[in-house]
Amino acid sequence: RFTAEFDFRTYDAEGVILYAESLDNTAWILLALRDGKIEIQFKNEFGTKVTSGGKAINDGLWHIISVEELEHSISVKIAKEAVMSINSPGTLFKQSEGFLETKVYIAGLSRKVGNTLVKQINPRLDGCIRAWNLMNQGHSGVKEVIQEKQSKHCLVAVGRGSFYPGTGMAKFQINYNNLDSAEDWLINVTMTIRPSADTGVMFALVSNETVPLALSIVDSNSSDSQKIIVTIGNITVAHLESKKLCTPRKVLVGLVVTKQQLELAVDSHTDRSNSEQLSILHQAMLANVVTYLGGLPDVPLGATLVTAFYNGCMEVKVNNRQLDLDEAISKHNDIRSHSCPLIMQ
Repeated sequence: RFTAEFDFRTYDAEGVILYAESLDNTAWILLALRDGKIEIQFKNEFGTKVTSGGKAINDGLWHIISVEELEHSISVKIAKEAVMSINSPGTLFKQSEGFLETKVYIAGLSRKVGNTLVKQINPRLDGCIRAWNLMNQGHSGVKEVIQEKQSKHCLVAVGRGSFYPGTGMAKFQINYNNLDSAEDWLINVTMTIRPSADTGVMFALVSNETVPLALSIVDSNSSDSQKIIVTIGNITVAHLESKKLCTPRKVLVGLVVTKQQLELAVDSHTDRSNSEQLSILHQAMLANVVTYLGGLPDVPLGATLVTAFYNGCMEVKVNNRQLDLDEAISKHNDIRSHSCPLIMQ
């Protein structure tokens, strides 16, 4: 029968931990998180079921999770204490010549699943799993896959936030229209950053092959500080110098832009601008812009001043909505949506 046990740690609230299916795709079981709590969905020849229970476990601490198929039920335990027992007539997976063979997916779904789930879920999950024991065979098969992929290795210690490794970005489609006025728009970005490199694009709007707005960190001429700059096209319209940013401290950055004025705030310092360049941004906002975090797609040389990818931790709110990288249109695989490496001091 199907069994799985492992240690699990995450700050993510929703996503697939484990999905297993029969070789003919007629039976499957899904172990997932929803609102931070364990959820089980399964299908066999007798029908489908979905249930959830227990406490929220997306607290960044290690939890021992086990799922075991018993004779007439499926048992789920956290820290070896039962939190769910789901009635299951018949066996989950049929044996073939005395063997039980399944295909197992970790932190994702089979492409064939489509709409067969009982309850749809965003499968993307950023977490860490160790001490694997699948089908009572230890970590056989899992270890070999993970050892080869550095991006799949666990961080030693994590905190809340997203980590950008300096190799890619996330893409969002965000509506900046201000409901109070038909032709007005508002860009209100607040972010908490802890950079690991001194140059990179943190937030940008792209329209066709132009970059009508970018918020970037750049190296300063001074050895103990960096600059945070706002550019429209390849013109700097606001900038603030900050003490060396690549330290364990987190820095609060705010950017508010309307068609009349732009205001940049870093910690308690502000820089305001009503540059004529704002008219360029206004034209782009009336058309269509795509939002990027952590970098830019390929744009023509000279379209903007900074093109390097951001490297470090960053949490971003746009127009008072916290952006969840699991909901991005696209995201580089190496970006960790809900894990920020802690600096051991």
